[in-house]
Amino acid sequence: MRKTYFLLPLAAVLASFTAQAQTTQGTRVLGLSGGNFTFQRNDFALNYGGSVAPSAGLFVADNLALGAAVPLGYSRFKPNIANAITEQNLSLGLLPWLRYYIPSGSRHRVFGELSAGGVLNSYRRRPPLSSSQRTQSSTVANFHASAGLGYSYFITPAVGLEGLLAYQIINGNNDSNPFSGGALNFNLGFRVYLPKS
Repeated sequence: MRKTYFLLPLAAVLASFTAQAQTTQGTRVLGLSGGNFTFQRNDFALNYGGSVAPSAGLFVADNLALGAAVPLGYSRFKPNIANAITEQNLSLGLLPWLRYYIPSGSRHRVFGELSAGGVLNSYRRRPPLSSSQRTQSSTVANFHASAGLGYSYFITPAVGLEGLLAYQIINGNNDSNPFSGGALNFNLGFRVYLPKS
């Protein structure tokens, strides 16, 4: 019985150390997140799209990580009406980020994240085959910046599932992107933490 009482505090201390180890200086982190997934189909149109963002980073200090994400997005809108225009959008960017985890010995971790960078958007509007109009296309570079608050749950000492709610500002050519401005964005993803060897 005494052995059990001795082992419980020892296990708690080890669990606390393991939970802190993911966010110590020198730990590398690889992640993938996604959001804005849509699929809509009715008698009038087909609309689908989504975005993913692989990322990599390094803890430059305990609980403070610096890295970059490469967001990739695609969307398509195709009406089921004769003589209608099909629209497509493809985006690719580079967003450096800074993330701070609130110190905790728990599997539940709260963090704040700042990011800023550029995203290249390619738009294409294709008329129906019966039309004499030409396909219209344009490419626009936009500046993206965001600040958010997130939650990570470590399912193992090296893998965390996370959600990030961020306010995002997009600046660019408003004629090509009618949704330029501010927006609230929610992404889900996971991260793998590789401790310093």
